[in-house]
Amino acid sequence: MFKINIQEIEAVASTMVQEVASEVASATQGAVSEALSIAQEINSTFQETASEVLLTTQSAVSEALSRTQEAASNLVIEAQQASSSVGAATITAQEAFKVAYNIKFENLPRNLQLKFARAGVRQGLRNFQEAARVYETIPGQIRAQGYEAVREFCKDKDWSHIKAHVNGGGAEASNGIFENFWLNRARGGVDMTPEELAAAHKVLEAAALKASVQQVVGAVVQGTLVAAAIELVFSILENSLSFAEGKITQDALIREVTIATAKAGVAGGVITGIMMSICMIFPPIAALLGYAAIPLAVVGIGFMSVRAWEIFSRADKLFGITKEWEKFTQNIEQEALMFDSVG
Repeated sequence: MFKINIQEIEAVASTMVQEVASEVASATQGAVSEALSIAQEINSTFQETASEVLLTTQSAVSEALSRTQEAASNLVIEAQQASSSVGAATITAQEAFKVAYNIKFENLPRNLQLKFARAGVRQGLRNFQEAARVYETIPGQIRAQGYEAVREFCKDKDWSHIKAHVNGGGAEASNGIFENFWLNRARGGVDMTPEELAAAHKVLEAAALKASVQQVVGAVVQGTLVAAAIELVFSILENSLSFAEGKITQDALIREVTIATAKAGVAGGVITGIMMSICMIFPPIAALLGYAAIPLAVVGIGFMSVRAWEIFSRADKLFGITKEWEKFTQNIEQEALMFDSVG
C-alpha cells in the first residue's frame, strides 16, 4: 500500500515556499531598485529642466527690465528734445504759411497787382491770369518774402521783352523777363540775345539765392531762440530740484542749464534751417510743409507735458505742494463758511 508521509510533504512544501519567497523577494528588490533608478533619472531631468526654466525666466526678466530702463531713458531724452521740436515746428509752420500766402498773386495789394498788369504793355492792361503769370516770373524765393520785398525787387527793373514789341513780340508772360531797367532801355527795339537772356536769368538766380539765405537765416535765429528759451525754463526747474535734493552743486546746476539750453538752441536752429531750406527750394509746397510741422509741434508739446509732470511730481515730494494746496483750500472753505454764518 502507498503510504503518505506527511513529514516529507511538509518538508517539500516548506522548501518550495522558501524558494518562491526568495524569488519574489529578489524580483521585488530588482523592481524597487529599477523604480528608484528611474525616479532618480526623472528627478535629475526635472531639476535640469527647472534650472533651465529658471535661467530662461531670469534672463527674460533681466531683458525686460533693461528694455524698460532703456525706454524710460529714451523717454527722458525725447522729453528733453521736445523744446527743440516745438521751437523748430512753431517757427517753421509760421514761416511756411507766410510763404504760401506771399507767393500767391491774389494776395498782393491792388496797386501792385496793377503794376504787373501794366508791365511791358503799350496799351491797355493784361487780364488777371496773365498778370499773375508775369508776377510768377519773379523767383518764388523773392515772392516768399512778401509784397514789400517784391516792391523792392521791382524798384530798379523793367519787364523786358525777349522778342521786341516792334518786331512783333507780345505781352504774354512767356515773352518777358525782369532785368535792370537801364539794360532794357539801352537795348531799345532790339530782340534780346541768348547771352543777354542768360545774364538776366543769372541775376534772378542770384537774387533768389540772397532771398533764400535771408529767409532761412532769419527763421534759424527765431527757431534757436524759441527752443533755447523753452529749454532754459525746463532746465532751470529740473536742475534746481536736483540742487535742492543735494544731488548736484550750484556750479553743476549752472553748467547743466547752460549745456542743455545751448544744445536745445542748436538743435532747434538746425531743424528749422533744414525745414525752411526745403521750403525755400520748393516754395509751392510751403503750405504742405506748414501742415507737416503741426504734428511735430503737437508731439513736442506732449513730451513737454510729460516732462512738466515729472518736474511737478519731484517738487511735490520735496516741498509738499499738494498738501499745502489742500490746507489752503480748506482754509478758504472754512473762511467762506464762517462768512456765511455771520451773514
